[in-house]
Amino acid sequence: MFPLSVAMAVAAAAPVRAETQQDKISALAASVEAQQAKLNHEELQLEQQSLELSRQQQLLDTEMASLRGAGQVGKTKTKGSASAPAYTPLYTQPGQESEQAAAPQPVGADQQQPVGAEQQQAQQQNQNQRTQVILQSSTTLSNAGGVLTPKGQLVIDPSLEYDYWTQNQLNLNGFTIIPGITFGNVFISRVDQRFLTGAVTARYGVTDRLEINLKLPVVGSFGSLTAQEAGTSATPIEVNQSNGNIGDVQLGASYQFNSGANGWPVFVGNLLFKTATGQSPYDVPIYNAANTTNTNIIGVPKRLPTGTGFYSLEPNVTMFYATAPGVLFGNLEFIQNFSNTFDIPNPSGDPPTRTSLQPGKAVAATFGMGFALNDRASMTFSYQEEHVFASSENGQQINGSTYDFGTFDFGIGYVITPRTNLNIGVGIGVGPYAPAAKILVEMPTRFNIF
Repeated sequence: MFPLSVAMAVAAAAPVRAETQQDKISALAASVEAQQAKLNHEELQLEQQSLELSRQQQLLDTEMASLRGAGQVGKTKTKGSASAPAYTPLYTQPGQESEQAAAPQPVGADQQQPVGAEQQQAQQQNQNQRTQVILQSSTTLSNAGGVLTPKGQLVIDPSLEYDYWTQNQLNLNGFTIIPGITFGNVFISRVDQRFLTGAVTARYGVTDRLEINLKLPVVGSFGSLTAQEAGTSATPIEVNQSNGNIGDVQLGASYQFNSGANGWPVFVGNLLFKTATGQSPYDVPIYNAANTTNTNIIGVPKRLPTGTGFYSLEPNVTMFYATAPGVLFGNLEFIQNFSNTFDIPNPSGDPPTRTSLQPGKAVAATFGMGFALNDRASMTFSYQEEHVFASSENGQQINGSTYDFGTFDFGIGYVITPRTNLNIGVGIGVGPYAPAAKILVEMPTRFNIF
């Protein structure tokens, strides 16, 4: 009985084992199929990611080209490129290749870069980027043609400038017998003048080395004259003056002579022509004997001018040299003022006098240094000294019309976006013929036209 029972049990279990093996084979086949489907899906995702990476690489290349055109970065090697193109030293013309940097060959197995070359290149690129930040955010250099606009690019530079002039005068009509004792009339006056100039300057890059520019200013002027005769019983007199009109329009061009290769500084030549579109000091009405009974203000202008009244041609040369951690720069300028004929108002109220006037020629020198605080902010310091030669009236030299004055300038700049900067400059006058203080705020923005 026992063997028969065992045989029957084995016979009954055989189909179960066969069925279990079939299930395992089916499950294994299903697993292989699922794994194959998953692999196919992952291959599809990998292909899509490869396409997306290629698209992002193209966008990166396009953005880098745009930044190079905006003068923010140099040409650097991007991932996947066969060779490392020579980057543009940023102390040269933005968008222009350096004469010193030759096209490099692809790096192969037998031509490896020396140890530390990539680090040195990164440091040089960082220094060049900081140099460009200094040049573009310096109000002194931007107004003196330190950095040119790349070919096909337009820069719109709105600006607001505030100038404050003040002068105290002591007029003596009498004689002194010993120091401290004077017989006659002593007249004391204080002159305060404030000029607020809003302007829009457009700069266009004709080539990578040639730029043309146009400045359209509007001037608002506000001033006061306080005069008083010496003495405890004297009553001070105050005259308020104001005006608002177009200023002197300026046209200019700049040309970069070299790229600064082989350790040379960069030289930029500039030519500025200033018109006489503003209201001159000889076109504003004055107080005269016919319109006032106060003899102390006879000859005083009722309004302040908004222009000089004279055309001028101003050639100058700007030099700047990049040296860690900043940029040294200088400028030499010659100013040729042209004569003009005016009807000079007569203080007595009689008809004006026709007079030919010519301001004296002038020479000016500027030197300074700028340094980057980081890759966005910079500071500059400079000093300008100007000498003005004698003026003439009807062809005759005016004695005592030669003078000198200086201006100490410092400024800060900040890169808001790759195409927009905010620059703030402050000037402090040195000498009685310079403005006591001036503040300039400008926000140049670059656009690609072609």
